[in-house]
Amino acid sequence: TGHGGQEAAAELVDFLKQGYSTLVFPDGPSGPPKVLKKGILYMSLQSGVPIVPVIIEPSRSFLFKETWDGKRIPLPFSTIRVLYGKPIVVTEGNFEEVAMDLSRLLSTPE
Repeated sequence: TGHGGQEAAAELVDFLKQGYSTLVFPDGPSGPPKVLKKGILYMSLQSGVPIVPVIIEPSRSFLFKETWDGKRIPLPFSTIRVLYGKPIVVTEGNFEEVAMDLSRLLSTPE
């Protein structure tokens, strides 16, 4: 978002086309939390790489209440559960539908 965000996204698209993978937070680097930014959809559309929803849940963590996103740091000796959703292929024909589906996923209570 701003400050070279489009250039960074274009570079990520190039890397994705080369076979690299990445992790992108769909609500952007500065929030608001749990509100989809469409950059992830455009990157998927332009690269042809599907979006794979991921949930990361530490068993115990420290919550930074001062951050916009409720950042959590796992505590020592905690376990971390990683859940993967089905890959979502973004096309021009389903762009808005995928945007609504991902928005719903983001707004689902934990």
